[in-house]
Amino acid sequence: MNNKRLELNKNYESKIREVYGELRKSEQKVADYVLQNKEKISIMGLEEVAKQSDVSTPTVIRFTKALGYDGFKEFKIELLKSLPQNDEIKNDKILLDLHVNKNDKLEDLPIKIIGLSIKALEDTLKFLNYKDYRKAIELITNSNIIDIYGVGNSGSIGNDFMNKLTRVGINCRTYSDNHLQQLCACHLTENDLAIAISHSGGTKDTIDALHIAKESGAKTLVLTNFKASKITKYADITLFTGDTEKTFYSETMSSRISQLALVDMLYMGILLSDYDKYTKRLNKVNNLSKFRTY
Repeated sequence: MNNKRLELNKNYESKIREVYGELRKSEQKVADYVLQNKEKISIMGLEEVAKQSDVSTPTVIRFTKALGYDGFKEFKIELLKSLPQNDEIKNDKILLDLHVNKNDKLEDLPIKIIGLSIKALEDTLKFLNYKDYRKAIELITNSNIIDIYGVGNSGSIGNDFMNKLTRVGINCRTYSDNHLQQLCACHLTENDLAIAISHSGGTKDTIDALHIAKESGAKTLVLTNFKASKITKYADITLFTGDTEKTFYSETMSSRISQLALVDMLYMGILLSDYDKYTKRLNKVNNLSKFRTY
């Protein structure tokens, strides 16, 4: 099928009709459901759209990409724009994926937030490839220098990862400035590792730094959402988060929980890979208090 991107000034309905004949049968089922149920889809997540269309979630993603979108998130944003809305409805839809509305009681929020976090973690566990997980740990423990790239929300996860690796004596660095990231990346060698963290998988600064590291000969590890595609082309190993909440407002919450879980999995895996060596290093860190003068 011709996968050319369609002109962005066309709305999603025009795009569907233009490529409908080129879609697979399963993708046409999604198209039919979308055209008949756009109001319902505006409050549905990816998995629910797949279920109601009687297809798999990858089929829904392929359908959105056939229309020229990067994925379900971009498609849903355009669908929401096409719906007639007053300001009150728009404000409600902003928090749609968070399952929060203005009539909620404050005491209801904790269980909703915990529920979203649990869902994100369960989805991430479903997508964990244990072979890649083991390889990632081996790469980290066998590398001379480790660079970690990430910006914004993912950058804070990178800082947490660097802190953990430094605690066990692993040579690691991370910078929020993309120029410094690229300077470091261009001097990596085949004995080094570059780790990129990006929920969307489309963050230009992070992709550029990883690309440079790859060209320099370094090994590469990516932590990203399972629907991401752009950044994975430069990854030797990819570990996926599986959260399916896809508005901008919710992804900064669920992605953070999922990314932190992957970081903790890698950290504990490193400790287990050479328990005596790394616990000895941790004991040295824990004894730093004797040097404090306060």
